Amino acid sequence: MTEQLFVGFHHFAMRTPDLQRSITFYEALGFRQVHEWTLPDYGIDRAVMMQAADTKSWIEIFDLKAGIPMQGRGAKVGQAIVTGALAHICLTVNDLEKACARIVEVGATHLYGPENLGLGQPEVSVQNAIFEGPAGEVIELLQHVRFPRDLPGSV
Repeated sequence: MTEQLFVGFHHFAMRTPDLQRSITFYEALGFRQVHEWTLPDYGIDRAVMMQAADTKSWIEIFDLKAGIPMQGRGAKVGQAIVTGALAHICLTVNDLEKACARIVEVGATHLYGPENLGLGQPEVSVQNAIFEGPAGEVIELLQHVRFPRDLPGSV
């Protein structure tokens, strides 16, 4: 039997011109803010993780200045890259090293990582790696992690 490395969808990430407005909007849809952090080395002044009501998925929200991996395209040759709000998709994995090898094996391009990051207070240690998928989508692989205010029963 083949080991199941890819567990399921973890979160999508987005950038927004008004972080608080987005937080308020998703709270109104039943999401809860479960973590907040800054990463100055990546231009991230403030980021939040919002957990869905079913406790099985999250939305990661950044301000527009965040220097995070994103898909995009030039509008015309020589023009700046055009990007939308969606930054990347993230898949939870059971074994980051094996999952990194497998995603490249099936056609993804390695962008960076694996790396360990400490996010917020209380600090949450995450292990991740970033890839580009076949359609240009940015894919984050994330070793299973729990956030301090995740609800009981969370994956």
